[in-house]
Amino acid sequence: MKCPYCLSEIAAEAVACPNCTRDVYLFKPLQAKIEALEAKVREFEAGTATASPALPVAHEVELPATVSARVGEAVLLWLFPLLLLLAAHVLITIVYDASTLWLRVVSLLIPFPFALTLTSRRWHHFGIWSMAAFALATTAVVGMSGITHLVDHTQVLPQDRLEWKEFIEYAASIAFSFMAGMALGRMLWRRGQLGPHTLEARGLTLKLAKLVSSTHDSAEKIQDTVSKINDIRSSLTTAAATAAALYTGLQGLFGGH
Repeated sequence: MKCPYCLSEIAAEAVACPNCTRDVYLFKPLQAKIEALEAKVREFEAGTATASPALPVAHEVELPATVSARVGEAVLLWLFPLLLLLAAHVLITIVYDASTLWLRVVSLLIPFPFALTLTSRRWHHFGIWSMAAFALATTAVVGMSGITHLVDHTQVLPQDRLEWKEFIEYAASIAFSFMAGMALGRMLWRRGQLGPHTLEARGLTLKLAKLVSSTHDSAEKIQDTVSKINDIRSSLTTAAATAAALYTGLQGLFGGH
């Protein structure tokens, strides 16, 4: 050990420095504790250096699995209604040769619960999944036309303006049904997962909340206003999408051809 006064090397069992003759007895316990702490720090740094390379490996293994699971779930919730729509078309129009009105009704009912399940579990971008809804509807209607072509040797794509109108309306009804389920599921997700006081307020919603709130209102009251605006917006979106799905899908009942 070193003498705390003259820094010369002395024996560990010495009680006084042979060079400066000062007493070092009182400093020995303190120095022993300092050396023990330094040893623990060195051990900790060595352990951290050894364990740190393994951290990226754990994230590399876990993160893709989580992402792939979510992507797989989303694909299944998009693919299942498509397969069910095609199966319903085969059963109703080909096997049982029933009225197409039943197919329209079933086509409105099938996408809704899958979209509800999709958005009620975790957040999904509404705009992107709205495009996915129209892709689902278009694929389903083209697939139905393809099945009819194989059975009755009809044209796959519409041949005149009236057929195109029916094609677009039918596809739109399926897409709007999916979007209605998305809107409802998103509202349920907001309520169940985030809660009324932790909603993230952005853009127009926050501006409207501040506009209708008093300047003396607390942040909690403004957040409550944001929550109410989000609920109203989701309700209106669900109602509008449902009405659009019903109108385009069952237009024949409202004076259409």
